[in-house]
Amino acid sequence: MMMLIVALSLLGMVAFYSLIAYLLIRLISKKTFKVTLTKLEIIEIITWLALTFFAFYAIRSGSSSMFLPSVLLFITLMNMRISNRKARERVKQECT
Repeated sequence: MMMLIVALSLLGMVAFYSLIAYLLIRLISKKTFKVTLTKLEIIEIITWLALTFFAFYAIRSGSSSMFLPSVLLFITLMNMRISNRKARERVKQECT
């Protein structure tokens, strides 16, 4: 029972901080850069920040078993970003 309470509280913290990060990224992009980001772009930024934090923590603790998966996820996210950019350019050219 205690583990369930701990798991729920951790999920609640993750959800709360993700919501705060979502709102702050949206506010900063609108006010500072005058760019309106889509929900997917904001979620991608949050994912990049979480992975960066995870990689720094893995380096700091000296754990290669934690660092290697984060590097592989970085590579996957970069490839996804490149393919999404190419798809957006292709759609933009077809529309015009």
